[in-house]
Amino acid sequence: MTRLPFLSVVIPCWNEAGFVAAFLDSVLANDYPADRFEILLVDGMSDDGTREIVRKYAETEPRLRLIDNPGHSKPVALNQGILESRGDVVIRLDVHASYQNDYLRRCVQGLMAHPDADNVGGIRRAQPRDDNLISRAISLANTHPLAAGNAKYRIGAAGPRWVDTVFGGCYRKEVFDRIGLFDERLDRTQDLEFNQRLRASGGKILLIPDIVCTYYPRGDWREFVEWTYRSAYWAFRGSRIVGRWIGSWRNCVPLGFVVGLAGAAALGPHSKLVRQVAGTVLGTYGGIVLAASARVASRERDPRLLVAMPVVFFATHVAYGVGSAVGILERP
Repeated sequence: MTRLPFLSVVIPCWNEAGFVAAFLDSVLANDYPADRFEILLVDGMSDDGTREIVRKYAETEPRLRLIDNPGHSKPVALNQGILESRGDVVIRLDVHASYQNDYLRRCVQGLMAHPDADNVGGIRRAQPRDDNLISRAISLANTHPLAAGNAKYRIGAAGPRWVDTVFGGCYRKEVFDRIGLFDERLDRTQDLEFNQRLRASGGKILLIPDIVCTYYPRGDWREFVEWTYRSAYWAFRGSRIVGRWIGSWRNCVPLGFVVGLAGAAALGPHSKLVRQVAGTVLGTYGGIVLAASARVASRERDPRLLVAMPVVFFATHVAYGVGSAVGILERP
């Protein structure tokens, strides 16, 4: 068997006391050779007990290092971890996820088997944080094309394929020497910007669907709407900051939807044609959303989702569209 390269696991973290223990358990249970990887948890000076939990693990786990990140900026945390890493390969993990015990090995083997790949990732499944209806609906929408667009790491793929981005990512260390680190000006979407920069430099990103992790989306309604809004805001705001488009066409669809709604609301009272077009578009949209929701409700055998799913889909589209518009219009 080919000897696996030394791997550095980099984890940005801040106030994750409710997740960090289960997360570390899943990482430490991986079947990657114990003497061939390190864990660098870069913490933004958590004050909810996260640091104490991590320190307790580190007492008996020499591979685990706790690194301070006073500003709790995610791109700064990623860069700190990369700069202090010793591995030939760097993999980014998320505390809000759990990982199958072959996850690390499969990602690294994917890099080794595809010399032209610079970044490898897998499928991100979604599970609710609790069993309430809205949390379940948010989780189900997270991997549905109506909310995720064509993001293959969320909706799935039949086989390995080249993509524009993956969740987390397993990178050859030399990639960071070649194109630089994560852009610390971007509070969010720094992964989109980095992967866009990687592809622009001739690099490739490979999705291998047999590699799987489970993500736990925000189940609280307010947190979910705010997270959706901020994700959209930073896709467009980040593009303005770096001076180039860092997203995909899928990021623009909710913006078009919201602009269309606003235009119809403004012009509809003065134009019969606008009202007719708006009625047709909204009727079609409603039919698509209801049909998709019915399929989800049938698959999950829960008729309550016939009500919950349309609400979540609509909130996703509106929050993302409004966040996009604000990201474009807000002054630098």
